[in-house]
Order: sequence, then C-alpha cells, then structure tokens
Amino acid sequence: MGSRRGTKLQLFIIVIAYACGYFSAHFSSLTLLNKHDVQEASDSEIRSNLVREKSNDQQQGPKKYFLDCGANIASSIKMFREVYPDSQDYIIHSFEIDVRLRPYFTTYIEDGKTFPHIPLGVSDSTGNITAFMEGAWFPGKINLRRPMQWGGGGLFPKQDEIDNKDGLGGVRKRNIRVNVPTVDLSEWIRTNTRKEDYVIFKLDVEGAEYGIIEKMLADETFDWVDKFYCEFHPWELTKYHGKENDKKRNAMHAALEKKGFKRLEWAGEFKRITDFDKLVHHEVPDDTPGSPGKIIDSCKTTEDGKPKLAIVIEIGMDAYAARRLVATIGADRRDTPLTLFVYGDFVKQNVDLVKEWSNRYEIGIRIGRNWPMEYWAMQRKESMKMDFSVALRKFKDAGFSPAYVYPSGLNDYVVELSKQFNLRIINSTYTFPPRQGTSMTLESYFKHSEVERTPRALDLIHRGLNKKGGFLSLDSDFPDCFMTSIFLLDYLYDVSPHHITSLRNCLS
Repeated sequence: MGSRRGTKLQLFIIVIAYACGYFSAHFSSLTLLNKHDVQEASDSEIRSNLVREKSNDQQQGPKKYFLDCGANIASSIKMFREVYPDSQDYIIHSFEIDVRLRPYFTTYIEDGKTFPHIPLGVSDSTGNITAFMEGAWFPGKINLRRPMQWGGGGLFPKQDEIDNKDGLGGVRKRNIRVNVPTVDLSEWIRTNTRKEDYVIFKLDVEGAEYGIIEKMLADETFDWVDKFYCEFHPWELTKYHGKENDKKRNAMHAALEKKGFKRLEWAGEFKRITDFDKLVHHEVPDDTPGSPGKIIDSCKTTEDGKPKLAIVIEIGMDAYAARRLVATIGADRRDTPLTLFVYGDFVKQNVDLVKEWSNRYEIGIRIGRNWPMEYWAMQRKESMKMDFSVALRKFKDAGFSPAYVYPSGLNDYVVELSKQFNLRIINSTYTFPPRQGTSMTLESYFKHSEVERTPRALDLIHRGLNKKGGFLSLDSDFPDCFMTSIFLLDYLYDVSPHHITSLRNCLS
C-alpha cells in the first residue's frame, strides 16, 4: 500500500458569499452561496491527488481507525471516545460538509488522533457538488413538521428545496446552497488504511451511502473494513429511492451480509448503537451485599435492637471542598467508616485523590457529571443509559469497579439500568442539605452565623433521621457539611440511638 506519510489534502474553492475565512491545517475551504440561487464555482476543481493524512501517532504495525462519515456536531466522536472499548487507541477521521459545525470539533483535535475533514463530503466520486444546508433557527421554526435543528444538510435535495418558493428551504428548511468538495470514499479508504489495520466504519450521509456502498462493493473495499455501522435513507432521492427499488436495496443488504456485515446502526444524535449492550458491561463480585437494581433505603438493626446507620458522602465537583470534608472526618478519633459516591468526571480529573480515598473507604458511583437534581432523571432513556456507561468507563479506566450507585434521581428506568450494570441503588434516609421542602430558609437558617447554624443543621438531621436506621448523606459541595462534621459525629456517637457502621455492614 506504500508509505502513510504524505502531504495534506489541499482543496481550493472560490468563496463567493455568506462565509469566508481561514481554516486550520486539517480543514479545507467552503463556499457558501446565495441562499436562493444555485451558482457554479468556476475554479472549484480539486487540484491535488488523494494522499495520506499524516498522524501524530508514530505507532508501527497495524493501527485502529474509526471513520466517522457524516460527523455533524461531533456527537459520534464524543460517543466513541467515551464509551467504545479501547477508544483511546483509535485514530479518528471525520467527514462533514457543513463548515459552520467545525467549532464542535475543536477540543477533539487536541488529542492528536482526531482529524476532522470539513468541509468534505464522502461520495462515490471525487469532485464538487451543490449541497443544500439547513438555515439558522428562528422562533416558530418547524422542520419536518416538528421543532428540530439538525445542522448540516445533504446532497440530494427534494423539489421544494430546489424551488425554495417560501424562501425557507421547504419542509426541511434547507435554504442555504453550498458548493462543497467530495472525495471518493472507496479510494480514500484503500489509500489511507491497510488491510491489516482494524477499521470501524460509520456511515450516516443522508442518501449518499447507496452510491458509496455500491462502489465499495465493486472495488472490494469492504476487505479493508472490520466493522460497519450504517443509517440508510431510502427516502432520499437517489437511484435507490422508493418502493420500486426495494429489490435493489435488498440486494445491497444481501451483498453486505455475504461479506459478513450485519445491519448495525450508529446514531450519535440519539445516543444509540445497535450492539451497545455487547460493548458495555460491568461486573462486581457475586458476594457483594445487596441485589443489583434493588433500591436500598434502610439497614438491619443490631442484635440488641439499635438501628444501624451508615454515613455516605455525595462528592461534588469541588475537589478542595471534598478533600477537606473527607480528611476532617477521617482525622476524628472514632475512625468512622464512609462510603464516597463520586461522579465519573471527578474520578477522571482527580484519580490520585480517589485512589487515596479507596485505600480506606468504599467508593461508589454517582453517575457521570453534576446535573441539577430535578433534571437528570428527566432525560431520554438513551441519554441516561449513556450517562451510566460513560461514568462506568471512567471508573474502569481509573481501576475502580463500584458496586453501589447513588443516582441523581430515581425512576423505573434508573432501576432497570442499575440492574443491567449490576449496581445496588442507595437511597438516603436523610440528606443534608435537604433536597426538598422549606426547612432551610433565609429566616430559619441562612441569615444566622456559623455557630448559630450548627445547632440548626444538627436539629434538621436529628429530626430527619427520626431514630431510624439507614443512610445519612452529606453533600461535600455544601460548606456547612464541613462546618458541622465533627459536631455531627459527637451527636451520632454520644447522643443518638444509632449504631454507626459501614455501608456493607449495614446491609449484612
């Protein structure tokens, strides 16, 4: 296949109207034409041969690639890097025709393994073509009969987009016409990868997939591909369009299956991957107390009838505040057992601190990142599943395998996901500060000094526990948890009826 080293692809296109500027070393130029007129860019021929994109990765031997065709707002890059096993080992090439979306790729380029080609459309031939792009959002905008803002566009316009009688670009609101370069993807793959490489190929290109697949089958380019994800668009106006071409499309699917490629879908905007459950799983020891997916909100009593109480700390994103609270409780003479529930983002950013904590305390998972409590459980199911998966990946990368989860909200799907990922759900008996109600107001609490707030905080905890066992949760981001911490331990050990124990002993 020859050397991988070579010069960069240079694409020269006349900028006529609507957008201009300088694009960085890994990008090409784009001409945004008049919203309502199709014009030909007379000097828009691609003047250089297809050559290899030089990677900063100097790895010798077989390499791993993720080809992201139809990249949109980099949602597939995000999902791949965060969830896919060993994704850090892959070089990513992303292709997108809409240069306005280029800023979404900014942070991903920094890893030296991600190469966005924008604007560059993948096709069955190399050249230039007019693309029809979605315009800016405006109040009351309806796209395909409902509020949507996709960004990007396609190479196969419908008649209402061509006519553009309403000036808005028809039903799909594609009122911007753009002359974009295209690349023969079959040739690009054969030129830029080798058969011994491991290539994951994702194709979501609004109808262009049919011509691309047809040429790749003819060129036997699928011999370069190890895994193929594709979203098919039979409604786009290609030669494979409509029911009259069912046989032709079925023949293409049969040819792909004969090559060993099953129908796998990858939809970054919906956070959906067909074989997701095979890619993402989480195991904990069989003897872990509690049952996967079960909500645990109480503890057993001791033999002499004392209610068991375990203290858990919800670690926020303020590492200084979290370290201060945990260190303060840890320095107390009573050596109180704790369970620390940590966000996946916190683990990634503070792995040494969490490892230090894990030498002494149980580490649980608090899902991915800090959401306002009332919103996290309102997400789409796919988004919530992705949040679980991303968090577990960050824990795994840091060497942790949590068994307990303290989710930012509870519903039936959270229970289902916890069971799927072998996690036991902890639900606190009382949380300080309280999540709901009006027990902490300006008049009753916040207007007072620290020495006056401490007894008020302790009284809230006392009344909240109400002599019941279970779990007392403290939020590390709330300063008064630190302020009251040692006074709280004095109360729990010396005054309250509780037996203070670890989370696992609480369940035993």
